[in-house]
Amino acid sequence: MFSGEAISFQTSYDHDVLAPSKAIFLEHNMVANGTVINGSAPFRTTNFPTYWFNENTRELNGNIDFPLNRSLKAIFGDILTLQGNFGSGTGNELYGIYNLPIRVGPAILFSIDPYGTLGLYVNNRTVYLRPGGNYTYNERETIREGNGTVKVVYDHIFTNHGIIDKNAIGTRMDR
Repeated sequence: MFSGEAISFQTSYDHDVLAPSKAIFLEHNMVANGTVINGSAPFRTTNFPTYWFNENTRELNGNIDFPLNRSLKAIFGDILTLQGNFGSGTGNELYGIYNLPIRVGPAILFSIDPYGTLGLYVNNRTVYLRPGGNYTYNERETIREGNGTVKVVYDHIFTNHGIIDKNAIGTRMDR
């Protein structure tokens, strides 16, 4: 999940370009699909969604435990979904971003331009995501879990939801 630490990264892009009433919404969705290939492994569950985003109304609602002040540049949503005979459910969480560069999940967010394009370093690549854009990749690993072996495929999707108005960010889950 999100580590929140600022890191050192060279870039010539200015990241103080958005109006103080606006922020970018970046989401990382990781789907972990596990298959027990021998023995038995514990079944994991997660079911803790803490936010939702309405693409049509551009409203973001949920557990906001960070200041919605003039310094807020972006909001990072981190989603984990478990699938297969290894686990099930979905959980998510929001984080406020005030300084760049910063690690966001398995990526480094290093720039934001005035039109909402994000600069990311992810999967050993520099990626620029325009609003509405996605970047997808997957990873595979085999892990020993309990007294079994599990093959896990991780599908990562980064989505730039673009610029949202800070007035459209609420702390309610029931809308």
